Amino acid sequence: MAEQPPLRGTDLTLACQEFVELVTEHLEGTLPERAARAVAAHLDLCEPCRIYLEQMRSTATALRTVPVPSLPPPARRRLLEVFTTLHGDGRGGGP
Repeated sequence: MAEQPPLRGTDLTLACQEFVELVTEHLEGTLPERAARAVAAHLDLCEPCRIYLEQMRSTATALRTVPVPSLPPPARRRLLEVFTTLHGDGRGGGP
């Protein structure tokens, strides 16, 4: 794959490596308009980056289904006791 000039400056050409760096912002819809257009143009021409984008979407979707572990209540109480002993209760009272 030929090296393309980067997006910086006035150039709208996007290299694959730069797409990889921008993919999270692209998926979140937070790219500036100019960069979003460059990403769209790159994706129109680059099958490997389209595959990568789909893999990233699938991964993000799968991660949303993973439960967030929480501490059992006794462990949480003990941690809060230790924290309060070390740092006070947060209401101006010290240890």
